[in-house]
Amino acid sequence: MKIIGWDIGGAHIKAAKIDFKKKESETKQIYSPIWKNTNNLKKSIKLIKKKLGKCNYHAITMSAELSDIFLERSDGVKYIINLSSKILGDKKIFFYSKKSFIRKEIALKNTSVLNSMNWHATANCISNFFPNCILVDVGSTTTDIIPIKNQKIISKGSNDHQRLGSNELIYLGVLRSPIHAVERKKNLIYENFANLSDVYRVLNKIPIKFDLSPTQDNKSKNKHDSARRIARIFGKDYKKTHFLKWKETASQIEKKQKKILKKSINKIKKRNFSKEIPIIGAGVGEFLLKNIFKRKNYFSFYSKINHIKKINAINCESAISVAIILNSFLEGKKSKSRYNSI
Repeated sequence: MKIIGWDIGGAHIKAAKIDFKKKESETKQIYSPIWKNTNNLKKSIKLIKKKLGKCNYHAITMSAELSDIFLERSDGVKYIINLSSKILGDKKIFFYSKKSFIRKEIALKNTSVLNSMNWHATANCISNFFPNCILVDVGSTTTDIIPIKNQKIISKGSNDHQRLGSNELIYLGVLRSPIHAVERKKNLIYENFANLSDVYRVLNKIPIKFDLSPTQDNKSKNKHDSARRIARIFGKDYKKTHFLKWKETASQIEKKQKKILKKSINKIKKRNFSKEIPIIGAGVGEFLLKNIFKRKNYFSFYSKINHIKKINAINCESAISVAIILNSFLEGKKSKSRYNSI
């Protein structure tokens, strides 16, 4: 059985092809700004399909419906359903919802159950390995903090609006988020001159293959141009002789982001658990979590999903998860308790 799991986001398309017989995997990730033009999504899906090759089925989760190119999220969901079905084939596609997978006809009539379900898919998958834990997925744009108890997802919120209010969704990642989402000073220019990817480039913490988004000024991603963009946020010009000064500034911004994450995670832990439980880290920003939780009960998402070769693909956890869940669903090996709904 070969399954391609897809996470169709507003900025990135992530896909993971898993051969469950050979226990091998391959992942692809493409920067695809759908808010600029829906053709970007069309081209990206076609390209990934070509690169990953044939499979038996496709499992799809999404968050691109939130893009402001769509008047309403339901419009976005319908567009993604129809486009992906046309490119990948109606008979091969399953769409992920909280309770199970659904086919195209049902999905078009129940768009709300598909809205931004990538976080749920990742948590659903990891709950089979860590029945009691908090999953923290630090992505390019957002951070998901998901409590899991007795193998059930127990998030207080079930949609973006509710999860923002319950501190389970934070619009703060490590690539596309503006610096002023972390650094709040009076002597700061609240313009989009730089973002957090500049901070982590200066600190040499973002692998090049995951640094896909363009820079704010469309200039290079080297450490000096990144430092120059950071300096501009503070209303200053940059000189190469001042690099270490701006590297220290970047380090201070990182510390503040870690403080925000730690505070938010502790809130969720205090609200849902009376004792210490494992923290499971995922996403391109997992390096922040590894630094915060230097202890025995911190685990990477991939620490238990090691039965498939070459599966350690940073920032593709949701695509990998939805493929694994669909495989179990189709084989009929998953009990109802493993399809946890909020």
